[in-house]
Amino acid sequence: MAKARIRVALIDDHPIFRSGVRGLLGETAGIEVVGEASDGRHALDLVGRTLPDVVVMDITMTGMSGLAVARALRQAGSAVYIVFLTVNEDLAFVDEALTAGAQGYVLKRSAGASLLEAIEAVVSGGRYIDNEMRSPPSLPGRTEAGPPVPHAGEEGGLTVREREVLRLIALGMTMKEVSLAISISVASVDTYKIRGCKKLGLRSRASIVRYALGQGWLETESKRHPSDRPSSVM
Repeated sequence: MAKARIRVALIDDHPIFRSGVRGLLGETAGIEVVGEASDGRHALDLVGRTLPDVVVMDITMTGMSGLAVARALRQAGSAVYIVFLTVNEDLAFVDEALTAGAQGYVLKRSAGASLLEAIEAVVSGGRYIDNEMRSPPSLPGRTEAGPPVPHAGEEGGLTVREREVLRLIALGMTMKEVSLAISISVASVDTYKIRGCKKLGLRSRASIVRYALGQGWLETESKRHPSDRPSSVM
């Protein structure tokens, strides 16, 4: 009997980052993204309509925080697994997340290497806390695709054009769409893709997405405000 697919709902108010995560999950056998929402209030409706197994969600969102969504789901009796995917590296947020009913906590900068592990862990009945939140950084490891897990700012000698082509591919664009977006031929897109992948040791679209997530290419930068501290999050 075939193993059931893990149904995932994705909640994040940064559309570019959300697109990258959707691409990563969409390239993964056994996982299906059943819906997306850009804020907490729509998240509750989405979960009610799609009945996912796992909610992957940011903490800091407009209108209603991820912590408030988690509490509301638990109060409503939902048994959905919750994995927070966030830039918040304060340990206080981990405690808040678990108290609110989450089973997983992953940093956005390590999503490419850790998110799939987190989803599998919580569905299996465990908890998953990003390794960066549990212990000092370790020596670079290796992703499923083989190359070292990237650190922000280390771009393997990529040219500006190679970087842009890989970033757009990570967003889910086809070769033709990349060609139109940056006004070069499809053949040139293919050349830049091949060169960039060779420099980085990447061998699939999924590995390109993982690298892009690790580099922060898909994340809209935002400054945290004092109100984002755990004590004042809804």
